Order: sequence, then C-alpha cells, then structure tokens
Amino acid sequence: MAEKSEMKKVYYDPHHPGSFGGVNRLRRALEDETGKKVDIRKVQNFLSEQDAYTLHKPARVRFKRNRVFVTKPLKQLQADLCDMRQLSEYNDGFNYLLTVIDVFSKKAYARPLKKKTGSEVTEAFESVLRESEIPENLQTDAGKEFFNKSFQALMKNHSISHFATASDLKASVVERFNRTLKTRMWRYFTAHNTRRYLEVLPDLLEGYNRSYHSSIKMAPAEVRPENADQVFRNLYGNTTARPKIKLKFKKADLVRISKLRGVFDKKYEQSFTDEIFTVIRVLHRSPPVYKLQDYDGDPIDGSFYEPELQKVKLTEDKAFHVEKILKRRTVRGEKQVFVKWKNWPDKFNSWVKASEVVGV
Repeated sequence: MAEKSEMKKVYYDPHHPGSFGGVNRLRRALEDETGKKVDIRKVQNFLSEQDAYTLHKPARVRFKRNRVFVTKPLKQLQADLCDMRQLSEYNDGFNYLLTVIDVFSKKAYARPLKKKTGSEVTEAFESVLRESEIPENLQTDAGKEFFNKSFQALMKNHSISHFATASDLKASVVERFNRTLKTRMWRYFTAHNTRRYLEVLPDLLEGYNRSYHSSIKMAPAEVRPENADQVFRNLYGNTTARPKIKLKFKKADLVRISKLRGVFDKKYEQSFTDEIFTVIRVLHRSPPVYKLQDYDGDPIDGSFYEPELQKVKLTEDKAFHVEKILKRRTVRGEKQVFVKWKNWPDKFNSWVKASEVVGV
C-alpha cells in the first residue's frame, strides 16, 4: 500500500506522470510504480490535505439546485433590474427595466427606469404593487437598489417579507422571464427595424401574460385562487415521494468554498478559497444544502450546495501562507510579527512568533 511519503514524492515531482493531477491519475501512477493495488480512499485522503490540489480542484458551475416551492398566487414575487443602457438613446434616456414576476402564477410586470436609485426603484415597485396587489414575500438580489431606506420602508408599510439571494445566481424565475422578455423585444426590433421599446412594452407584457406557459399548463393571466390547486399539481406534480440521498458532508466537516459562489474575493486565480469553513448544519432538501461558519465561529450567509464545497483535512504540519508582515514588536525578549494571511479576511490578521515565519 502506498504510504503518504511515497504519494508526496510522486505528486510533487513535476517530471513524474502522476504529479499535480487528480485522484485517478495519482492512483494509476502509484500502481504502475509499485506494482500493487492502491486504495482510492487513501489517495483521496492524501489529496484532501494538499493545498496544491484542493485550491485548484475544478469547481462546477452548473448543477441541480433546490426548487422554489410556493402554494398560491402572491405568495412570493421575485424582482430584478435589467440593464438596458445600450438602448438608452432610443428610449428617452431610460436605462433599466424593473422586472417582477409571481413565482406561482408566472404573471410578470415591468417598469422602465432612468436611474437605479433607491427612491426611483421604490416608486417603480410601488407602481407594480398597485397592479399586482400585495405579496407575502419578495425575493431580490442583495443590491443597494433594493436594500435602502426608502425601499425597506415600503416593505414594512405593506408587511412584505423581503429577502435576498446570497449567491451570485439571480432569482431563477425572474431571470428566466428576463430572457423571454428580451427575446420577444429583440424580435420586435428586427421586425420593425427599431430599437425603441417604451410604447410597445405594455403590449409585450400583455402578450407574455396571455400566452401558454408550459410549467403551469395555462396562461399566467388565467391563474386564479380557485384553480390554485390545479396549478400547484401542474408545477410540482407528486412532491411526497423523496428518494433517500447520500450526504457528502456531515456536521463539523472542514470545507473550502468554490470561489465561483460569488460571495468572496475573486482576485486570486484558484477554484476554491484558502479560507477554511466548518459545516454547522445539514438541511435535508433535494438536493441537500449546508450551513457554514468561518474559523472564528461566525455564521456565513446563505446555504451551500455540495458542488460548491470541497472537504479538506488539516494536518499537524499544515503551513499557512503569509501575504505580508504589517507590524513588528518584541514581547519579553521574543520577536513577534503581525501578519496578514494570504487570501484570508483582515479579521484573521494576527500576531505570531517571528521565528515561525519563513520566506517573507
């Protein structure tokens, strides 16, 4: 059986065919070299301790995510801002579209905006509420155009529960509507040799709301409280039977997060964060998601899917990279340095013995 020292020798030799690759490449190289069968779990455990592997393991972007379950019209709206600045000169200086959709009925609304200030977005959304009626919940991204004093006052005034998506992905239902609206809009542009949408926007919206929607098997305009049960069945089918899912992580596991998640600094070229997190809760959904905390025990916003995480192990001889020395001092004759750890938040800057820092 290949020992760790042998794995390390092979993995870090640039000339070796098993170097700096993945699990299977290293295992095959070890088997070719030793003539013995190598347990793939041993290789996986070894690589989970190596920064050169875990930081640069390819991160998946597309994978199955939890569905948004709602039970009736006005249970939840999603809102977004579409950037229309490329068409501004043809549309009286309007630069954005506030788009809103009912997650259950798929009924959609849109309002043109010249600026995306808090006051202008608030006024536009209030106009939508007069047409849509008041929802229980609103989902948006975490942008300042939605999280500001005037918009939050509107939410409070109508007792709307407003929450944000923590990932870099937009709210999926409104994002899909944005694509549909823009596709219809650009086809209209081509047919009429124009780039002006202001006058035709209400017609495009009415056409969308009166057209058959495959997910609800009717037009959004046809959805009523009286047929909500049928719409729910059309949307979700039989939701009672759930297959048992094997979990990839458990509570207390140490993990890195894919930098594609969008909530961390992207200035460094690697697939996963240097910073290490701890799983504190498993949410048994389909697919499962996980709650995390940082090294200080502070919870991280949002939930994380399995493809966004990578399990790691910390060995006793684990070395953390210092980005720079910020300050120096001597305490009772012992020299110490205040360091910033590479690609870790500033709150983790700390004093360490100067003798423990090398190569900086």
